[in-house]
Amino acid sequence: MKKLVYLVTFATILGCNEKQSFDSGLLEQEVIDHNVPLETEPYADAEILKNLAPIRARFDNLAITQESDFINARMTSFGKQMPKTIYEPVKDRAFLMAGWQLTSTLIVVGDDGLIVVDPGESDEASERILNDFRKETNIQLPVKAVVYSHRHPDHSFGAAGMGVTQEQVNSGEVKIFAHHQFMEYLANDASVVGAILTERTAYGGASYLGQNEKGLVHAGLGPTFAGGKISFYSPTEIVKGKLEAEVAGVRMVLFEAYGDAEDEIDIYFPDLKHVHGSETIQGESFPNLYTLRGTKYRDLVKWYKGVDNLLEYAKNSESYSHSHMRSWVGNEFIVERIQNYRDAIQFTHDQSIYYMNQGATPEELVELVKLPENLKKDPWLQEFYGSVEHVVRNVYNGYLGWYSGDATELATPSFKRKAELYTSAMGGRDNVLKIANQAIEAKDYGWAMEITTHLVRANPDDKEARDLKAKAMQAWGYDQANIYYRNFALSGAKELDGTLDKSGAFDFANPVIIQQFSIGTILENLRVKVNASKAIDANFKIGFTITDRNENYGFHVRNGIAAFYETIPNNADLVLNIPSSVVYDFVLGKGRVKDAINNGQGSAEGDLDQLDVFADFFDFSKSEINLSSR
Repeated sequence: MKKLVYLVTFATILGCNEKQSFDSGLLEQEVIDHNVPLETEPYADAEILKNLAPIRARFDNLAITQESDFINARMTSFGKQMPKTIYEPVKDRAFLMAGWQLTSTLIVVGDDGLIVVDPGESDEASERILNDFRKETNIQLPVKAVVYSHRHPDHSFGAAGMGVTQEQVNSGEVKIFAHHQFMEYLANDASVVGAILTERTAYGGASYLGQNEKGLVHAGLGPTFAGGKISFYSPTEIVKGKLEAEVAGVRMVLFEAYGDAEDEIDIYFPDLKHVHGSETIQGESFPNLYTLRGTKYRDLVKWYKGVDNLLEYAKNSESYSHSHMRSWVGNEFIVERIQNYRDAIQFTHDQSIYYMNQGATPEELVELVKLPENLKKDPWLQEFYGSVEHVVRNVYNGYLGWYSGDATELATPSFKRKAELYTSAMGGRDNVLKIANQAIEAKDYGWAMEITTHLVRANPDDKEARDLKAKAMQAWGYDQANIYYRNFALSGAKELDGTLDKSGAFDFANPVIIQQFSIGTILENLRVKVNASKAIDANFKIGFTITDRNENYGFHVRNGIAAFYETIPNNADLVLNIPSSVVYDFVLGKGRVKDAINNGQGSAEGDLDQLDVFADFFDFSKSEINLSSR
């Protein structure tokens, strides 16, 4: 195992003196070749496997499991736990369909129908799941309820593949359960930050790489992301706090349990003594307490208290399933796993705060906060998906923001100028390339990436610098066992060398999703598309009367913003009287509002040409987003 060792004192790292409470001494930081498996993989330990739920059927594995020089050996080893498997935690009643997609779908059998928890990421995947379920169990009952555990792309967009139609939902024949803020958070993802989330999720999920030894190996929480055509139906049954319900003779307690998402809900089946932990327990990995694809601050205190809520139901359960990976049985085992998971979250939070209160910066927290050995070795806390290292930075940011307190950060030169200054200070472009090549030879890929980044930022067209950074980034990525580390690195390397094929991403602003939002949500979120340079001197008012819903909305464009109101503005320059279908057609790209009115689908109070003035304040174009080559 090759390694470079750097020795530095705590005092140097932390900038503290002897009177401060950090112990003096040596901190050894290793840059190592990670492509070495553990002697014993805890997630495949024989004792652990004793608590695997009974298996009804097992099929092929969609993950890449063959050893390769381009894959960390721990990653392929972990992927061997991901074959398509029908687990049967409750005989003839509860079946966990794990391995067909990123999400593990729970199917519960009732008297005259099925309850489906998390239909998944596409209709094609969910159809395959249901077909294999029916074939292996010979249960032909229709779906009577669908539960969305939360809003993320791999959970709620395959109900049509399960045979559910919009007509069944509208009539009440099929119930859709979700958190009371599900649609609110989904709207934020889709119509507020949809563009950047689409790009970053594609990088982190390897959507642009394909699944092969040099691309996606598996998705950390499951073998693959089974993209394709999606469907989506708005929730009909809302969970706030706790909701007791009965579907097809099956009693359920659906309850809020903050986790991977703010809109997380878990489900307890009292008659089955079974609990489904959704992503309050995030697969068999240390959780993404912050996700590198980007999200609002995930509150670690709310998360471990969400686990506490789940734990109360788990204490009365004999079997357990969750939205990713395998199903388990045995009350004592389940309680121990969940409690360890909860304690790891609190440990990460509390120790981050402990060191923050001693002056540690985000970079220093990375070295200071390490899980204790008993938690580090827990089979559900391996760092294949989340990691302590990237989470502690977010704890700092969640409490204190990006600023460390050093005014240097306030006086730092501009983005490009800083890169130019660093390049100059290091002896110029050619010398930086020389140092980077030496770092790559020594397998110090992080340093090579760091310094070539300054060259690329100083001149994004410098092909030699881009290629060298790509080389270092790719080599670093191949060494990683964490799927986000690997996928972001390999996607970024292809962006740098110009070989990234940007197709196949999950579109957070997919029309199938957008069309389920209210008119008010759709209109209000147009505000983030305002081109401020065009609207800075504006004073324009417009109103919208939605004729088939008796709803009124309006904008006042001023000072570079579009202020939104749920009323018609006084003295409006233009008021449009249109049905909701015209708004949806516009958002879905099916037609222009002006054309619809001219064709008799509404009317205007004022000069309809003023609609062009209003539209000109907005920018609806799609920008090319680069993450590694800027």
